[in-house]
Amino acid sequence: MIAKLQSISYFKNALSYCERGGEIIATNNCLGNSAEISLQMEKNNRLNDKCLKSTFHIKIRIAPEDKGKLRTSDWIDISNEYAKKIGFQQNPYAAYIHEEGTEKEHIHIVASRIMENNRAVKDNYTHYKNMDFCRETEKKYNLREVQRVLETVKNKELFVKQDHRLLPLEEKINTAIKQSDSLDDFVFHLENMGIKTKLGRGIGFTDEEGVYFKGSDINRKYSLKEIEELLSYKQQENEMHKQNSRLKM
Repeated sequence: MIAKLQSISYFKNALSYCERGGEIIATNNCLGNSAEISLQMEKNNRLNDKCLKSTFHIKIRIAPEDKGKLRTSDWIDISNEYAKKIGFQQNPYAAYIHEEGTEKEHIHIVASRIMENNRAVKDNYTHYKNMDFCRETEKKYNLREVQRVLETVKNKELFVKQDHRLLPLEEKINTAIKQSDSLDDFVFHLENMGIKTKLGRGIGFTDEEGVYFKGSDINRKYSLKEIEELLSYKQQENEMHKQNSRLKM
């Protein structure tokens, strides 16, 4: 199981997206469709107009081999337990199930961060809280235990890659690097191999199965900085080779 949490400002769009993609399974201190819940959440968020990202958007998904292990009632319990873990159990929130009954089954939770005392639920150290929650939930529901890089850092353990999808993805990234002289080339070659690249402050890759991996989580040498430096070095090498060829002529 993997849980991801973001603090966001666009709660209306988040609720609309969750409703379009699935079915609502649980609410807390709010009722109705996404538009109605949005109005109630907006009213609650006004209690603290200094918090620019006053909403949580959470995605919790199971491993593909856990397909069919969780009932809707289990997911409802999981969403409520997660709310307690992070600390927004008294706030308005709504949970939606997506791709129910498939290997990609997961839930989304959209929750107000603003509490009755007008303060926002803290969003620091949520990575560690997510990991603890997932390990507890995996044991409770007999799910596959998913090990993450950040977790091994926390426990000061050596990370052993368990995901079978990483090796073919690494091979494609290496192939694209060998074929490329620039970042644009790199993205182009990966796209032709069925891999989508996301660029921002860092770099991430989405494989053919639609699973997203952060570059540095696959291997530290696949961080955006490392890839840019390698491609820059290759470009310089090619320029030197061209200059040497001209001199020989």
